[in-house]
Amino acid sequence: MSTKSLVAKGLIVTGLFGASAAFASADDHRYHESHSTTQDFVSGGLLHVRMSVGDLRITRSSSNQVHLNYTIKSGKESRLKECSVDFNVHGNEANLEFHSPTSSNTSFDVELEVPENTRLDVHEKVGDLTVEKIEGDKDLELSVGDIHVMDEHPSYRYVSASTSIGDVNGNGYGEGSGWLGKTLKYHGDGKYELRARVSVGDVSLEGK
Repeated sequence: MSTKSLVAKGLIVTGLFGASAAFASADDHRYHESHSTTQDFVSGGLLHVRMSVGDLRITRSSSNQVHLNYTIKSGKESRLKECSVDFNVHGNEANLEFHSPTSSNTSFDVELEVPENTRLDVHEKVGDLTVEKIEGDKDLELSVGDIHVMDEHPSYRYVSASTSIGDVNGNGYGEGSGWLGKTLKYHGDGKYELRARVSVGDVSLEGK
């Protein structure tokens, strides 16, 4: 789902999630500012990500490093300086937080490369979340938007995917059940767990 299509779904829950209003004028993001940074990490580490508004894509790195590239977009140039990113690594655990003024028509576009084996704990309010070819446990939560998980060699012992308003596409993990929202449960022979939850939007799982 693009940021444009998020508007319709975002308006449904504007009263519940104030951040969704920031996408109502996504086309007005005339000002941009891009940054990048790299930090050493470890294979099998745990990465926590927190973001209010924006699109996040997580792919695998060819090294034991986290490569972060992001662009801040806003309708006002002064808002760019009010945004900040906290990125801290402590041993086998890393924390990445994106901060922007509330109700400011400001969002992030984020490209994140992590070691192939990385445990993910991602919580976002409004935007699209894509995870590609990352091995490890995943706990993914999104208020408004779509979650898309692509696995090259899936190895899950448990998969739980659910939406309050939206669809779940299991693509081999079974069919989602429900009416307004969908729920999917899967038990396999692997060693990892995948949990993906969306309040308003869709969950798509690929690769099985």
